[in-house]
This record gives sequence, C-alpha cells and structure tokens, in this order.
Amino acid sequence: MYRDLHPVTYYFYPLLQGDYAPGAHKDLFDTILDTEVAKPAESLLYVHIPYCHDLCQFCPFHIKIASGEDVYERYTTSLCREMELLAQRPSIAQRTFSAVYFGGGSPSILPVPHIRRLLEGIHRHFRLTPGAEISFEGEPRTLGNPELLELLKEWKVSRLSFGLQTYDEVQRQRFRIVATLKDVERVTVNARRLGFHDINVDMMYDLPGQNLTTLNEDLAALRAADFDSVDYYNLHYYAFPKKFRAAMDSGEIPPKPGMDMHMAMTEHIRWHMREMGYNAVADQVFSKYDKVCEYFRLLWGGGEGDHSAETVAVGTSARGYLSGVAYMNTGEVNTYCSMVEQGQLPVAKLSARLERPENRGAVFMPKFFRISKRHQAAIDTIPADVWKAWQDSGLIYETPGSWELSEHGKQWTPNMMLDAFESSQRQVAGVSLNALEKKPGVRTGTF
Repeated sequence: MYRDLHPVTYYFYPLLQGDYAPGAHKDLFDTILDTEVAKPAESLLYVHIPYCHDLCQFCPFHIKIASGEDVYERYTTSLCREMELLAQRPSIAQRTFSAVYFGGGSPSILPVPHIRRLLEGIHRHFRLTPGAEISFEGEPRTLGNPELLELLKEWKVSRLSFGLQTYDEVQRQRFRIVATLKDVERVTVNARRLGFHDINVDMMYDLPGQNLTTLNEDLAALRAADFDSVDYYNLHYYAFPKKFRAAMDSGEIPPKPGMDMHMAMTEHIRWHMREMGYNAVADQVFSKYDKVCEYFRLLWGGGEGDHSAETVAVGTSARGYLSGVAYMNTGEVNTYCSMVEQGQLPVAKLSARLERPENRGAVFMPKFFRISKRHQAAIDTIPADVWKAWQDSGLIYETPGSWELSEHGKQWTPNMMLDAFESSQRQVAGVSLNALEKKPGVRTGTF
C-alpha cells in the first residue's frame, strides 16, 4: 500500500494553524479555561525548559543556548507565575494530574535551587494523584549531578530520560554531541545508586551512512548498559542546517540510508530489542515494563483509541491540549517572560477543533499498535477505503477485542497516522511539510 515513508512523525493532534489573538481564537481559549466540567479529563502537566549547553545538528526543538544565572532566574520566576495564572482558571483548578513531564531543551541545565522552586510550584498550584509519574529529561553532563539526582528522588521523580543517541564516536562528533560516553556512564551509575524506577535513553537510527553492521554496535552497547527503557527514533533530516546538507550533497558526509536499509534497520531493532527483553510498548518505545509510560499515554489521548486525555503545558514553546483544542506558547523567551510578568498567558497558536473529536483517538491508534473495539466511534472516523486498504494490505488484523497493527503495519505508522487525519488536517499537514522542505534547519518543536 505504501512505498515511501512519510517524513514527519506526529506527536500532537490536531495541528496548530491559527494565531492566538483578540477575537474568535482568544475568546474560545478563554472560554475553555473558564468552563468547569463535571468530570475532568485525565491530565498531564508538561513543563518546558528551553535551555541547552550546545546545539546538536539534528535537534528540531525550540531551544536556547545557556546564558547565565540572571536568565535562569527570570525564566524560573516566569514559569512559576504561569503556573499560578493557570491554576486560577476553573478548568485547571478542578483537575488532578496523574503525570508530570519536564522536557526541553535540557531541564537538568538549570541550577538545582531553581529546579526545587519549580517542583515546589507544581505541588503548590496543582493537585497530583498519589503515585503520579514524574519524568525529568536532561543531558548526561548535568543530569549526572548527585545533588540534582538526590533532589529529584526527594520529590518522588520516578522516571529519568536523557539523549544518548548513538555510541558511534564518529556520528557523535558529526552531530556535535558534546556529552561524552563517560558522562552517560556517570549519570547511569548515579541514578541507579538512588534507585530510580525507570532510566530511559533516546537513541537514533537512520544516521548518515549507517548500515546493519554499525547499527549492531549500538545494539551491543545497549545490551551491556541494560537501561529500563529506550525510545528508538529514526532520524529526521529536516532540522539539519544548510551547511550540513551541503556536506551531504558533496559527499563529505555520507548520505541518508535508502528506504530498503531503513526498513531492514527498523526490523533489526525490533527483533534485537525483543531478544534483549524489551517490550515494544508503543511506536518506537521499548521498555522492560509491560506498558508505555504515562507521559506518552496521556500525551497521545489515553491509549488504544481513547481521545479524552488532556495536557496542560507551561513554558516557552510548550504545547498542550484542552477541550478539543491544541495550543502552543510563544517560542520567544523574552516575549514569554514579559507576557507572564504582565499577568498574561503566553499562548501564541491554536488549532481548530476536529469535526469529530474521536478522530484524535484514531490518529494516535498507530502509536499504541492497536485500537480497542470499545472505541468504535474513533474507528468510524477513518475513511472506509483507507480502513479496507489497511486490511487488504495486511497492515491491521482483527482480534476479539481490538484491531491490531501487524509487524508490517508497524513499519508504516507515520503514513497510517496521516491517512487517519480529517481532510482539513491533512491540508494543514501538507502546508507544514512544504514549509519544512523549503527551509532547512527549521526548528519546529516537533509536530
């Protein structure tokens, strides 16, 4: 059915398309925040820290290079103030959060006292469920700080995640990954000593010139490291700056692996991760536990066709989802801080509402490799010809309680997600992809 892999992996839906400005969009969002609901949705709190020490060549996120204590102080104060502003709104005040995620950027770059203030602010302004999953993202050099890890353990952070990307030193230099493998070992040893429940690493494949032999070297190192979970992403090339792409065109940097090699590596990773004792708990997510972390489950609607879980997002460029509307804060840090200091919410973009809200559950179905028959309303939003083609092509199959992705279907999750989009959302996706292709090095914050 499919021949070429869709080049974008979607993490948010519906897609952003309108400016948050006086008029219909702002009025809609204000109404959402000020409306009490009888039964608040399952909720995730996302906290964005944009700062990093360095700019890795492949990174698509909205980040800022670290620039000093005064900058961190202002940003931390603004984050706490935004939490306070949101917590006063009826829609937010009444909900309980079952997961919190610190993302970035590299949250671990903040001084330890600032991170303590953020944790205090979260517990002051929001209700968390007992045993709520708190995840903290970082980079190996700063996340390995024993003082920071002890603070996180004190505040019941259960899940740590950091970017390892690859063990290949040539690729690490090519991508300007400054953290060393010794830094990786240090953070792993220190985190294990304190007994964190889930130590997760991000890995990448489809690297320039990569093949099964070099991929095996990464897999062998992962086996030895024995992390609790691994997010294993195929590398997207749209964030590479012009000089990097020019070096690829000239042959100075090897080319991107072709489609046949991509498919071979994807299957190779899945087989070897399973052989190492990892469960494929979600698309590109492998875990020694039997289910995906709460962060991904809630971010993608609740799981297996559910569309109801919501995300409250704070911080510059942070993305959330409330009452059928996706939103994003401004990505410009000074603008963000100024707006919050003036008592304004820093929202910059909104999505339209879907014609059928259940379509969100259908779109994220490939992330979970299945859709429960309890969510037939979500299945019904997928065009009938698409659903039939998936069956005829062997991408999905029926079980007594659900529809499941086959191993073949798991190769094509980005394509399946796009084909499940409502028609208006596919148009937005096409415009966004066209913009990406025309502007190398663009930092989207991911889709």
